[in-house]
Amino acid sequence: MLWLAVAVMGGRALGGGDDGEVRRRLLALPGIGPWTVDYLALRVLGDRDALPAGDLVLRRALGATAREVVTVAEAWRPWRAYAVTHLWTASAYL
Repeated sequence: MLWLAVAVMGGRALGGGDDGEVRRRLLALPGIGPWTVDYLALRVLGDRDALPAGDLVLRRALGATAREVVTVAEAWRPWRAYAVTHLWTASAYL
């Protein structure tokens, strides 16, 4: 995560460009994978359709693999991030 902190401080990770460009820059950083990029898109970029499909809590809540999460979540477009947040919250109470 040090790479991410340095990139953010230097304006190379989150600053400027569309969401797709920001995602590509983040993925280019060592140690940053798809889950982290989707999580940051959901929390930092405010992408209402972000889907961290590999998230363990999300997969458990749906009883599905990451690939199956993507398939199920198609019906939630363009609001997948809101559905994810609801599932995370509900899982905290189970």
